Amino acid sequence: MSSCDVVRARDSGVYTSVVAARTSEREHRLRRRLGIPDDARHVLVLGESSHWDPNWLFTSEEYYERRIERILDEVLRELQREPRRVFSLEAIFFLRLYWERRPDRRDLLRQLVAERRLQLTGTGITTPDTVIPATEAILRDYLLGQEWLRAHGFEAEPRLAYLPDDFGCSPAWPAILVALGFDRTALTRIDGMYFVGADLRLPSSYPLPGSSAHLLANELRTQDFVWRAPDGSEVLCHWNAFTYFQGDMLAHLGVIRWMGMTLGVPWRTGRHIASRIAGLVRQLAPLSRTPYLFCPIGCDFNGPIERLCELLERYDRTRFGDSGTWVVSAGLDDYLDLVDCHRDSLPVLELDPNPYWMGFYASRPNVKRLSNRIVRKLVLAEKLAFDPARDPAPHDAELDDAWDLVALTNHHDLVTGTSPERVYRTEQLPWLQRAESLADRVLDRARGDAPETRAPTTSSSELEWTLHDGRLDVRTEHYALTITEASGGCLTSYRDATGERLSAPGNDLVAYVDSGGLWRMGHEYLGGRFREIERTSDRPARIDAREADGVLEVVVRARLCGHDVVRYVWLGGGSPIVRMHVDGTAAARRTITCRLPLASTARSLSMNVPGGVVTRPHHKLYDPTFWPARSFAHVEDPAGFGLAVFLGGPACVALTRPGVVEWVVLRHAPLEMAFGVVPLPAHPASGVGTAEDGVEYAVWLTGPGDHRAHHLPREVRRSLRAGLTAPRSIDLDAIASEVMTTDCDDVLVSAIKVASRGGGHVVRLRSYRPGERIDVRLRCGRRAIREARLCDARERDLGPLVVEGGAARVTVERAITSVRVSF
Repeated sequence: MSSCDVVRARDSGVYTSVVAARTSEREHRLRRRLGIPDDARHVLVLGESSHWDPNWLFTSEEYYERRIERILDEVLRELQREPRRVFSLEAIFFLRLYWERRPDRRDLLRQLVAERRLQLTGTGITTPDTVIPATEAILRDYLLGQEWLRAHGFEAEPRLAYLPDDFGCSPAWPAILVALGFDRTALTRIDGMYFVGADLRLPSSYPLPGSSAHLLANELRTQDFVWRAPDGSEVLCHWNAFTYFQGDMLAHLGVIRWMGMTLGVPWRTGRHIASRIAGLVRQLAPLSRTPYLFCPIGCDFNGPIERLCELLERYDRTRFGDSGTWVVSAGLDDYLDLVDCHRDSLPVLELDPNPYWMGFYASRPNVKRLSNRIVRKLVLAEKLAFDPARDPAPHDAELDDAWDLVALTNHHDLVTGTSPERVYRTEQLPWLQRAESLADRVLDRARGDAPETRAPTTSSSELEWTLHDGRLDVRTEHYALTITEASGGCLTSYRDATGERLSAPGNDLVAYVDSGGLWRMGHEYLGGRFREIERTSDRPARIDAREADGVLEVVVRARLCGHDVVRYVWLGGGSPIVRMHVDGTAAARRTITCRLPLASTARSLSMNVPGGVVTRPHHKLYDPTFWPARSFAHVEDPAGFGLAVFLGGPACVALTRPGVVEWVVLRHAPLEMAFGVVPLPAHPASGVGTAEDGVEYAVWLTGPGDHRAHHLPREVRRSLRAGLTAPRSIDLDAIASEVMTTDCDDVLVSAIKVASRGGGHVVRLRSYRPGERIDVRLRCGRRAIREARLCDARERDLGPLVVEGGAARVTVERAITSVRVSF
């Protein structure tokens, strides 16, 4: 058990008798509502759902026509037939389509949701990936779904956000949930767990030692815990240790139900049902610290089990006396209500359930960069269009449409890059292209007459350089470096005032054989390969250099695995940042990284993730271990020397050896193959990785006197932004950053939007000192704030704030804070 993962672990004794336990009045009420008798030794909650990906193997229209309409018709019929039955929906997207196309079912949908028999396990348009998208994109996803429900007469405001199929999860996910007003979550796929069809290793090989699954299953022996984020936010969490479709074969003999097809036959005898329930209890009870066990039902695009309550009521009537197990159809939210009555028996964990898979961090990088760019444009547009004198602000339909498309692209099979090429080309890419087209139009309107503020660059008289006999030497006021043709155009020296910082050639492109695919790299499964085979430093390259406006542009042309690769390096400009770019193509079944080996003993990486900043070890489960970083990673040794890498968007980064930073720049791994010939059935999609726009990144040497990269003061942040911005370009970020401000450099205004619910504008604050209580003053330079209220990211007011001298006083205690302001 890792002390960094477990904040508080309590007695793990499994309950064997409810009679001997003290139950609260709240728990009694819950049990009475669900019809659970007092003397039940175990309560097995069967939570029925159906997992719907908007566009994974098929397009959204194909899924709707083949399965969705039929499933929802069956669900409504079964719920009407069995009044005690509960069915859950994970996301709003297909519910929205059904609502639009089946107006005859609208009243029934509202009624069943109001009765909590059709339960919502979240308000997202999708079930979003939480390791790749921008934080603001995830917040809008859940806000947009909640607003759709509200606009169409649904009063439900779920407390639960369920992610049954996400490929890992941000360790700061609780911070995002608390910001949205959720206090519970559930997930399935965490690092080190077994999943059917994904590996040739036997199930007995799992959970993998050192993994989150091993911690929960073998050490803490629980599927329920309190999950704490780096900023201190806490939510109640359930983990489906046996997949999100553990109970799908309850009324069948066979192997699996999937997409409406069954590999098996119906089998509804009392003996069979009793045997299935006994098997479920044997699996679940050893991992429960409470009397309550949760069995999920709901594989991809499956319909409801016919007359499920009839089977459960027969079991309770005939078998409960002997088994002591009471079985009930209920929702995951109902289950967590019951578990919450025993919260003190649960461990509190600071959990990082990654890496579950690592390949998707770099699959289809264009999707990730395009999604990231669209969100940045929309956030900029909203800030620039902000006018405190216009309340309510005029409606912008194109802005709404763009955010709706962004929410769709959050999906865990879209932004992850894990759909087949056909679906990507015919639906996903057009969604992204339309979203960017809308974002560009919205941003152009918002810019209006914005002043032509330029990116912060200062022509430096200190820039000195020579290129002679294939050796480029550069010196600025911040650093000195050498690039040589003989070393493949790599950095052979990179120095600051403290001395040499490299231990080997840097900005080296390294090629690996990779038998993996869209989800995983080759070394993540039995029979796969991931092995270094070639580096640009192995053979000479060609260097060209040209100076303009105090900035030196260096172009390095090289060959790698039979393909041309071009590296650009921009130096000087008065900045400590070295800005770089790679253009090229990876050969088939190759992954190419950029390597920068430091003379350092650092063994951990700090990086930003959706919802916060975390520090991760150099090794977990796999060698090398790659991690998903939102836009930067920072490595620092005990002496305080380090390197900040700015990646310009979601990236796949590793500390392959102490002090050696490496990140993926190009990848072409279309389909996972074991032993070169065996495809893995759980991962059937294949595709070609693309990087048409090239890959942007920048580096900055940090020292003992510097702040950590995520604590940089505002002026340095602007310098970093300039490091990833074309020299002399208009600095829209600088303009937008002055629209509304705080008096603390570590609490920034990350977004300003017209309120979707209520009046005024909603201002999002991001704290870069997570877990600290910071009192700040929020103000607008153009007009005094008249009234301010704290709210959540679903824009539900939480309480008034004091306004003094036209500024709102806000106490920031978490990574994300939302404030409603009126002028």
